[in-house]
Amino acid sequence: MAEIWKLVVEILVEPGDMSSGSTKGFLVVTTWAETNEAAREKLTRYLESFNWHLISVEDSHPIDENHDYGDELEEMISRTQNNPEAIILGTFHSYKEN
Repeated sequence: MAEIWKLVVEILVEPGDMSSGSTKGFLVVTTWAETNEAAREKLTRYLESFNWHLISVEDSHPIDENHDYGDELEEMISRTQNNPEAIILGTFHSYKEN
């Protein structure tokens, strides 16, 4: 049975896609999936539609409805609940490489 998953991921974006000029960063994602692998595959396909690439998944687990995730993530969860096809991307936290 599908449930809402929270993933913390590192991604690579196209040069110029982010105002910071960075091409790598971390973000939180919420989406419906039945397994960790299904969530990862769904996100990978979505990112590839922008010519972005999943570098790594730092954390991935189903949402615990009894947990308070804070305002931004709670809003993402709410938006995901209302759309079984949703892939909601949180704030992109970029970094520059040395």
